Amino acid sequence: MELNIPESLNALNINMREEMLEALLAAEKDDEVRVVVITGRGRAFCSGGDIKAMNKEFTPAEGRARMQKVGRLIKCINGMNKLVIAAVNGPAIGAGCNLALACDFIIAAEEATFGQPFGRLGLVPDLGGLYYLPRRVGLAKAKELIFTWQIIDAREAERIGLVNWVVPLSDLDTEVKKLAEKLVKGPALANGLAKGIINRSLESTLDQILEEEAYAQGLCFMSQDFQEGVRAFLEKRKPNFGQ
Repeated sequence: MELNIPESLNALNINMREEMLEALLAAEKDDEVRVVVITGRGRAFCSGGDIKAMNKEFTPAEGRARMQKVGRLIKCINGMNKLVIAAVNGPAIGAGCNLALACDFIIAAEEATFGQPFGRLGLVPDLGGLYYLPRRVGLAKAKELIFTWQIIDAREAERIGLVNWVVPLSDLDTEVKKLAEKLVKGPALANGLAKGIINRSLESTLDQILEEEAYAQGLCFMSQDFQEGVRAFLEKRKPNFGQ
């Protein structure tokens, strides 16, 4: 999936958000799709929201309704049972940073930058940034990034745990493909169930997680992937899941 308005550095506008949501919902329903990759065309991943479209007065109700629609996109990424990779090819600022944070993996090019300069516009971070950022980098670092508006480079983002790893831009597509191919070879049912439980883990008690694990494992025990995994272990070979 490619954000494709390079002339605006892929600023998120209403049409782009609706098209992304439609594409994600289609991918969710397509059994042939095992992994989703989100990237940007041109020299940016996503420069944030379309500020030109915000150049008008909003009532509190209108502003809330606007953001609730945007929230559907983040909920879809979080809730879908497919793993999602953000291939950050350049600046990921504001809403663009938070779109990447919603993904399960972030691979960044060395040219990538990240930031939360919402305060410069008198806004709070959105698209789930106030949820995902502290979970990735910790509460203190999240406050630092949000309240100082600083823009950090890819290596600093890797150091603080905001991204999974950094690669040269020329290697980005190759490395993303390698990861996607590895994930595709994994057990789709188990991966999807584990993603959901992990995403709920920080709001759950140990008892709740143990119960969710038990339910998920019961489903996995009935799957062909489990049977193949056991056979492969006993035959001392790599499993061929989903074949």
